[in-house]
Amino acid sequence: MSVWGIILLIAAACLLVFIIAPTLVVFVLVFRRKKSVPFEQYNRKRFRNHYYIPYLDRIASARSSILSQEHHPVSTVSYDGLKLYGEYYDGGYPRTAIIFHGLGAEMYTNCSGQADFFRRNGFNVLLICHRSHGQSEGHWTTIGLREKKDVFSWIQWSQKQGATQILLYGLSMGASAIAYASDTLDPDIVRGIVLDSCYYSVHEQMRSDAIKRHIPKILLLTERLMAGIFFHVDIKTPTTAALSHAKCPVLVVQGTNDLTVDPHWGQVIYDACASPKEFLLMENGHHTLSFLEDRQRAEQVLLSFVRHYFPDFSKE
Repeated sequence: MSVWGIILLIAAACLLVFIIAPTLVVFVLVFRRKKSVPFEQYNRKRFRNHYYIPYLDRIASARSSILSQEHHPVSTVSYDGLKLYGEYYDGGYPRTAIIFHGLGAEMYTNCSGQADFFRRNGFNVLLICHRSHGQSEGHWTTIGLREKKDVFSWIQWSQKQGATQILLYGLSMGASAIAYASDTLDPDIVRGIVLDSCYYSVHEQMRSDAIKRHIPKILLLTERLMAGIFFHVDIKTPTTAALSHAKCPVLVVQGTNDLTVDPHWGQVIYDACASPKEFLLMENGHHTLSFLEDRQRAEQVLLSFVRHYFPDFSKE
């Protein structure tokens, strides 16, 4: 073999070992189907340092309260034929709050406090399970970019149950999915949106995680290429691109102790939003846990938001 042949062989081997293989590994780890951690496991040694630990009693109380109420499993079909799972609390109201959990989260661990609040305050409640999570079908997640179309599937499902006014509440990836859909939501139907711990973009979130895990930044370029090829999405698309054309009222919720989404993105997202908007900055609030950090304050802000943008709410 010639010298140039050896050089090319070494270059190809380096490309495989240092670029192609890591790209495939990261791609699978990030976008593959997520297995949620059961709430009961957070007390185990493996999760003893999880940021949920100080909140376990508050989460358990909220879970117990909402799960004690009558509810039943429901499903809808996504735009690409996946069966999506949810649980529905029917209070017979014209208003429904649809709550979207975060990436890899179990919906009751992530959303019980909010679900219990809306159930007690004049809303039917629909807790959804994202594609590629829990009992919903799918092998891959796109962390909000394709999930934005599932937002419309659940809105349509709720309308078929008689809802004429809808509130969308998203946490983390769930907030991002709603944000990505915000420019095409009908304000006559979707009367309010709550974005709790929302990503700026999938790419920015991956960049932040890469820094924390000491992953070479060059892999973000290849991940963007892979996502474009396989999912037909651009992970660099910011949620603010859609929010800058939003028409539905938006409440942005951001905790100052969020170690997953840099808190300054909450202000960036709020500033970019074109529709009527409010901002709740929760001191000491962790990622997706601002509601439980100071539940009294969070409920007061939410109740004020609902009363302002759901005109029939105060008449009941």
